[in-house]
Amino acid sequence: MIITALTLIALGFLVKVFPNLIAGYNTMSQRQKENVDIEGLSTFMRNALVLLGALVIVGYYVLNWLELASALSYFVPGIILIGVALMVWKARKYDHNKEKLVDSRFKVVFTVIVLVFAFGSIVYGVIPSGYELNNERLKFSGAYGFELKTKAVESVELLVKAPAIKARTNGLGLGQVKKGFFNVEGIGKTRLLIHSSEGPFLKITTLAGETIIINFKEKEKTELIYKAVQAVMEINNGNSLK
Repeated sequence: MIITALTLIALGFLVKVFPNLIAGYNTMSQRQKENVDIEGLSTFMRNALVLLGALVIVGYYVLNWLELASALSYFVPGIILIGVALMVWKARKYDHNKEKLVDSRFKVVFTVIVLVFAFGSIVYGVIPSGYELNNERLKFSGAYGFELKTKAVESVELLVKAPAIKARTNGLGLGQVKKGFFNVEGIGKTRLLIHSSEGPFLKITTLAGETIIINFKEKEKTELIYKAVQAVMEINNGNSLK
């Protein structure tokens, strides 16, 4: 996310220094370019892209601070798409050509960006989640990733059968991959990070009553995390008795 933000900021300064990078303007004839306020357009583009990058950075840290890291999967694409749409709309005033070439070509660029982000979101969603575990926390990275304090874990168990999903409430469902929040039969609202329809499945119940079900394509990886979480729970329980 931070790399995306820094890329936007860098691009903003680049289009200011090299206006020919601006889509639409770089393919205009000399006559058409003379009817474009390129100084105003390049300054506007720089400011808009820097602002977008800054919003992504602020949003990243705020959502992580609020423990809403899973919302980043929506926030970053959403804020960029809204920002680009506003840029397309605002950029028109700098193009004084009758045919508004900057406007029309920006629309093409906007459409391409929407398609790229849609495809990118799908690809990002199906990439296997990474994980980190120590005595204090269990963290899953990637789409719909989250962080859980190990002291907040009430129980952990391995399930053989896949959870019966009734409905998706806020998440990604693509083939075997299920990530986000789903309504699971017999449980209700459940956080899923499922990469395969084949078991086993790691079920974690927190002291707050939240249910989390996780698995990976490699069953050994699921079993390894299960044993590791069990071991950490035993250590924490032992320390609490001292």
